[in-house]
Amino acid sequence: MVAKVAEANNVLSKRLRRVPTYDEMAEFLNVNASTVRLLSERIKTPISLDKAMIDQGHMTLQEIMGGPEELIPEKLFEREMMKQGIVKLIETLTEREAEIVRLHYGLSGQTPCSYEEIGKLLKLSRERVRQINGIALSKLKHNTIVNGLKYYVV
Repeated sequence: MVAKVAEANNVLSKRLRRVPTYDEMAEFLNVNASTVRLLSERIKTPISLDKAMIDQGHMTLQEIMGGPEELIPEKLFEREMMKQGIVKLIETLTEREAEIVRLHYGLSGQTPCSYEEIGKLLKLSRERVRQINGIALSKLKHNTIVNGLKYYVV
């Protein structure tokens, strides 16, 4: 049905020399206008990989998207080693500090949380969460494990 709606859109666009309405496409296909509207919203037009993604710049979608180099075994190994280093680094913190850092930066695979959201979860004020996070980051900066992780940062 999606293909029929797309085809009707193309045919009517050529005939009418404008974008057809949902009602016109529904009449052409002999279906409800609401069905045409739902299906039309689901139709995604192709996007060129070479099209500039922002008006002022020249960055293309192809430059933004990850390519096959991310699947190279060396890159996968590197990423795994970095994850292990971060886990070791976080283990040097107290439980509360580690939990706040994990939540704030989304290190457990979750969406990063604001200080206020973390405060509600841990029954602390937003300001206290910010202070604990600052203390934890200060500890992490002075940890020797950080030097090993600098290799992974470009």
